[in-house]
Amino acid sequence: MVGLVSCAMGAATVSCSDMLESDSSRQLFEPALDQKTDSVFYAYGIMQAMQQLADQYYFQNEMRGDLVRVTDKASTYLRQLSSFTADATNKYDSVYLYYKVINNCNYYLAHRDTTLKTGAHNVVSNEYAAVASFRAWTYLQLARQYGSVPYITEPVTTIGQINANTSMTSYDAILAGEAQMLEGLKSRYTEAELSVPTFGQTTRSIGLLNWQDARGQKPEKFISPRKCFIPLNVVLGDIYLELGQYEKAATCYYQYLRYNGLQGIGNISVFYNDFMSPYYSSYSPIYKDFTEWPADYNSGKNTSLYNSMPVWENSFQHAASAGDVISYIPMAVNYTMGKTSDIPATFGFNYYGTTNTSAVQLNTNFIFDCPRTEEIQVVPSQAYCDSARRAQYYYFTEQVKVSPFNWIVKNRPLGDARASIVAQGVGADSSFVYIQKPNTAYVYLYRNATVWLHLAEAINRMGYPDAAFAVLKNGLHSELASFRYEEVYLKDQAGNDSIDENGNKVLDPVQAHVDDKYYLTPASYELLTTKLPFLGQENSEIFRNGTTRAFCGIHFHGAGAVEDLYSTYRYSTVVKAKIDDIYAKYNLGTPAYTQEDYINAMEDLLCDEYAMEFAFEGTRYSDLRRLALHKNRAGIYGGGFGDRWLSRMLQNNAGGINTTNCYLPYK
Repeated sequence: MVGLVSCAMGAATVSCSDMLESDSSRQLFEPALDQKTDSVFYAYGIMQAMQQLADQYYFQNEMRGDLVRVTDKASTYLRQLSSFTADATNKYDSVYLYYKVINNCNYYLAHRDTTLKTGAHNVVSNEYAAVASFRAWTYLQLARQYGSVPYITEPVTTIGQINANTSMTSYDAILAGEAQMLEGLKSRYTEAELSVPTFGQTTRSIGLLNWQDARGQKPEKFISPRKCFIPLNVVLGDIYLELGQYEKAATCYYQYLRYNGLQGIGNISVFYNDFMSPYYSSYSPIYKDFTEWPADYNSGKNTSLYNSMPVWENSFQHAASAGDVISYIPMAVNYTMGKTSDIPATFGFNYYGTTNTSAVQLNTNFIFDCPRTEEIQVVPSQAYCDSARRAQYYYFTEQVKVSPFNWIVKNRPLGDARASIVAQGVGADSSFVYIQKPNTAYVYLYRNATVWLHLAEAINRMGYPDAAFAVLKNGLHSELASFRYEEVYLKDQAGNDSIDENGNKVLDPVQAHVDDKYYLTPASYELLTTKLPFLGQENSEIFRNGTTRAFCGIHFHGAGAVEDLYSTYRYSTVVKAKIDDIYAKYNLGTPAYTQEDYINAMEDLLCDEYAMEFAFEGTRYSDLRRLALHKNRAGIYGGGFGDRWLSRMLQNNAGGINTTNCYLPYK
């Protein structure tokens, strides 16, 4: 980020390295923060502190989750994180890095003049909200990893001052304080004034890599300034979700999606992805024994119903505006240009190498020519592979040309297509397994899929598991109304319900939709047209599907045409199967199929979806811990179920891990 800062503020008098030293008396004290100009320097200075935190954030979350395992090449630091034995000597355990970001934010928030305007336009609000969001996000991560920590909201200038703040504050009190700060900004500014800053740029080059690609050119790395920041409503929604304030969380996510959809900012859609090219399974170690497509497979059938541009796999390209990415931390292209990352090398990519003669050889069409290393330290865990294998894949749809013109949906146990992100090398690399997401040295913080799935998590805990399932199956869009479960009864001539000989009301065979193809309850439909009006008339042009099929369910990314009315991916079937599985795993007896059972099972389905959608992006531990807290708060199955659940999920890492002993040592 040094290159970017120097481009933005070539005449600045304070170096980024000096500015970010917490024991420096010069930290952030010039230029002044009472002028309209210059503060871009501070915003990107904070982003540089985020770069210094990036590896630690990533490894603390990924290694302490259940989706990766270490190889015999792994460092002691990664082994300790994975086994929950990290101590104060671990390279990736430093609260100082979190407080470095926080202190930079504190100085800006304490000293920035927020009244500066050009005409009626406030020139500070977007940037101020972005810095407040950085601090809130950092405290959220700090609390997840360490539990109770000092809550410092005023700037300090020496290590001694930091160490003097030894009073520990509970994580929920810290998050409540940050929520209050962000809510204050929401009450003060409009949505436009709170949107992330762009500094008038769409993209910005941050330099050339050291090695040449297959065309003999050095790849150039670009960033999108807006993606270097975190939208206020996204982090505020995550804080409320962490605290178990589910309706507030859902409202924040809705407000983010609606505003961005209304303004055409970013891509809030969840497009269909055509993963049915034969390469997707042939090279993955998860599918290495699979050699034949179904006899009735026809590649032309895939576009009979869905024909939008792919998005999911494009999120992991070496590009400034990759796929559905909302926020990332872009690491420098080489050591001379700023902070580099250990992450690519950990997964076998020599991102900072100088030659492409050792480029990773993969049978894939979306990895760039990054040099390789044989020192692969981290590979997918058995839990990840098992999760990928369990999925059915819906491999084509075809409309029957005679009445009632239904769609045929074919499926086969091909596994989850998102596992194509895991690749077996070919040729000289055939003994290696590569995970492609980390190869570009962007550390992803949020994607649009994150917001949609966190929204589903909140809606589920609000008591609407069927609406949460809609995020997986259909997406929340204009056509969802056709999946409503409706009991419509025939009327007699007087307008009263018709009654049969047994005294029962008679269902209208045309208008009533009561079999298991229809699942959205009247209560959920009301929620989605009133309190969270994704389906409301006022949003009919934002969350709508036309010929472009702009919205689909998140599960579509891995399983294909699940949204069709005649797909076997149905709410009653899928959730009941998950309830049965939970009762068997935890020796809970005979399933009762209560509302609490459905909510808990739907949450586990979301956990499965997180595993496939966000694996290897640095979120897994935090996702597991948060879901365990939800379960504990619910008091289901005799109480403390979240701890039992978390211990089982992490049993291959270490025994007996729960929500009270999962924290890293504070140092």
